[in-house]
Amino acid sequence: MVATDYSVGLEETPSLSVLVLGVGGAGCNSINRLNNLGIYGAETIAVNTDREHLSNVSADTRMLIGKELNRGLGAGGDPRLGERCAESAGSGFKSLFKEADLVFVTAGLGGGTGTGAAPVVCSIAQRCKSMVISIVTMPFRWEGSSKRRLAMRSLKKIESCSNSTIVLENDTLMDVVPDLPVDQGFGVMDSLISDLIKSVTETVTLPSLINLDFNDLRSVLGSGGVSTLMRGQASIDEPLRVVEEASRNPFLPVDYKGAKKALIHVTGGTDFSLRHMDQVVSKVTSELDPKAGVIFGARVDPQYQHKIKLMSILTGFDNVSDAVKQHGGSSIRYVC
Repeated sequence: MVATDYSVGLEETPSLSVLVLGVGGAGCNSINRLNNLGIYGAETIAVNTDREHLSNVSADTRMLIGKELNRGLGAGGDPRLGERCAESAGSGFKSLFKEADLVFVTAGLGGGTGTGAAPVVCSIAQRCKSMVISIVTMPFRWEGSSKRRLAMRSLKKIESCSNSTIVLENDTLMDVVPDLPVDQGFGVMDSLISDLIKSVTETVTLPSLINLDFNDLRSVLGSGGVSTLMRGQASIDEPLRVVEEASRNPFLPVDYKGAKKALIHVTGGTDFSLRHMDQVVSKVTSELDPKAGVIFGARVDPQYQHKIKLMSILTGFDNVSDAVKQHGGSSIRYVC
């Protein structure tokens, strides 16, 4: 009797290609932190017009753009120059995105490089048929209305060529960690951005007990409309608290009632039981539309012994306001 090798063809299947790009100073700072944390299944790329800043960033790849326009000296707070620098590197970005399935773009808006170059990067990635998830930070209110207008103009462009855009307000730092030293305060935002990217990426790249894949992510974010992302962690002794923590995150305030689609992933240690899983998922789905389509995944990871971690993306809201909460006078939106 001849044994059948059912693994034939597996080696011919290309693995999922995930790229994470930090554009400009703030974006590169986030990439630096993410690269130091380590991320499974993704390549980190730092993109800047400032040669000196870029040389100090830890990333798999570093891209200096526009050196023929500014000699590697930065964009000087001019978004138009940042845009031109990105356009001059268009062929390089096209080559980069040629085989990319999922592209994350993170940038701080209001300055020169991030504000001007990030929309160009997102647009090229979209034209290359990549799924694009953007995570951007908005300037502090005391930076002035002029910077805010530049940031909003850039945000509209980014939203138009991204499958999902997560907007974070720097002002929230003043509500949450006002007394931290400046570098540690900005580190909180970098840490959040890094953790968001790491959570979404590893949800679809790491093997799970109940697996979620890239097409699951695409099915949730591919239909347009508004989406929200929630994430939280709590003790396994209080499984419902992880949902409460996720929905009360000051940086990611979520109102997910009535969502028509949800991708839910729960991670726990070896003490993570079916009862814990049922409690967490039932709590999330109880707020969704009764006919909502739910895609669910679960992973057992010894690092989460005695803990539960929740990551969920929800979409399909009737009104944009359903997915928007006000925090400290600033509106945080999630648009796909």
